[in-house]
Amino acid sequence: MLDKKLAEVLKKNEVAELSELESICIPKIKSGRDLLCIAGEGCGKTTAIVVSVLQRLKNSLNDTPRAVIIVPDTDTAIEMKNDFLRFGSYTDLRVHLACENEKIDIQKDRIYMGSDVVIGTTKRLNQIYSLYALDLSGIKLFVIDDAEEVLKNMNYSQVIRLANGPAKSQFILFANRLTDLIERFSEEVMAIQEIVEINDEPSDEE
Repeated sequence: MLDKKLAEVLKKNEVAELSELESICIPKIKSGRDLLCIAGEGCGKTTAIVVSVLQRLKNSLNDTPRAVIIVPDTDTAIEMKNDFLRFGSYTDLRVHLACENEKIDIQKDRIYMGSDVVIGTTKRLNQIYSLYALDLSGIKLFVIDDAEEVLKNMNYSQVIRLANGPAKSQFILFANRLTDLIERFSEEVMAIQEIVEINDEPSDEE
């Protein structure tokens, strides 16, 4: 199921076995289908996202990003980037942040100069997109983590604006619970998606 090099790196990082969520979702994401996954904290949503993106993109290519990941806050973005650096140490993928931990000009220039994965908050991604420094035309994976937080009323139209940027993309949503706005986004943007619900209590932390 996992690429050989990726499996080796995960083992070195003490990820010996995938969680139930990871085992179910990673192959589905690899197949290219849109996916909506509802699961509680600690089920492995972050690892599923990082591993899936690493398997789909593999190596650096061109200068425009091929994956954009929207998260609710800066801390989540930084943690996810660190996971990309740990698990993707065998790749040359360029992973950049678009959130409020740095001046926007620094992030804008970094993304514009070449990126494969961009992780950011809704507000900062939209700001950089408005400055024509975030090219979404080549996005293959459009991911939202903690979608119930990201897709709140004040953010919804901004997320839709970003989602309409790619000509063709695989949409992946992870959430702790299903909300009306998640259902609305699913109907408005996503193709016929697969829905995964994990109800069991997790045995370990993400």
